[in-house]
Amino acid sequence: MVPFFALGDPRNTDNPNGAPGEYRVTIVLGRPGRFETGERSYHFSDQLVGNSHIAITRPAIEPRVMPDAVGIRIRVQIDAGAFTFNGKPNAEGYLGKLISEPFRAENFDDAMRRAYHAVAPSLSNWSVHLDVPVYVAQVDATELRTGAARAQVFTPALEAKFAVAAEPRLESEFLYYAGLYREALNSNSPAYRFLCLYKIIEGVRLRRERLAREARNIGHEPERFKFEEIPVENSVLALWLNSVYGVREWQPLALEQVAPADVRGRRFSQIIQSKLASLRNEVAHAILDSGELGMSVDDMFKIERVNLLLPLTRTIARRMLKNSFRDHFMVHLSDPLHTEGVDSRSIERPHNDPL
Repeated sequence: MVPFFALGDPRNTDNPNGAPGEYRVTIVLGRPGRFETGERSYHFSDQLVGNSHIAITRPAIEPRVMPDAVGIRIRVQIDAGAFTFNGKPNAEGYLGKLISEPFRAENFDDAMRRAYHAVAPSLSNWSVHLDVPVYVAQVDATELRTGAARAQVFTPALEAKFAVAAEPRLESEFLYYAGLYREALNSNSPAYRFLCLYKIIEGVRLRRERLAREARNIGHEPERFKFEEIPVENSVLALWLNSVYGVREWQPLALEQVAPADVRGRRFSQIIQSKLASLRNEVAHAILDSGELGMSVDDMFKIERVNLLLPLTRTIARRMLKNSFRDHFMVHLSDPLHTEGVDSRSIERPHNDPL
């Protein structure tokens, strides 16, 4: 949100990304699975009170030392500087949101990154001491010079019409992947969701290698898989996405989030090797590998990178599942041709397409 002022006002800006200066960041907390407003109703943090399982004021709790306390204050010193956050309760007395004192940052991304990394260790400390989830529902940043604001929210899943095969062939091998996919979508943790989706990709690749060896052993050519390259043009990308998600209305912003510019025209193998594998190793090392931890898990999660790559990872997993389990997954959807020189409206129907 970028406000406009009278012509000539120095607060006017044509840079929605933000400029060097002072920022204020608000971290809105929530109880997992519960929405403060409607599921698809979005607000900036000044219209939200937040929620958590942490009682800080009356009526939830009466502090022994300061019974009339109206909030809490956190002071943090990290390499990026000193930060102060004021914790505000909701009407029930539970911690609802943390509002930073103004601090300098280069732009909105930098402000959100600095504030999150400053406060995340405290959130983890509270969670382990109190044995409660501390869930970040939304992060806002305001550029104080211009009043411009940005909110980062996690959109809920779309509703879906019940449309699956009446008598599906649910073989155990496919169900391993289906169960992992459901586990990913049920999770409130971006890092865990990413690991589940990457595990699907990794498992499908190993399965293909095994089947290729078996085919060569009996003198057959291994199967080759089409459509495992991210289309360049938005019009083709939308058709390509419809072949694994079902027909949807894809807005330009959604297409950019699913397929950023730097992956357009690249094959899955290149993307997995150059982007996903390294991130998977960083995240998995923090929570899966043996040995002592060498740094904060909050730092290692690289949440901003995980969030950026989640839609792409999810899409790659779905496309690979469809190619590898054609008789089990999304059999009713046709595959669009998006090879060079082919009209993007062309449709290639799989051999088992009932249409």
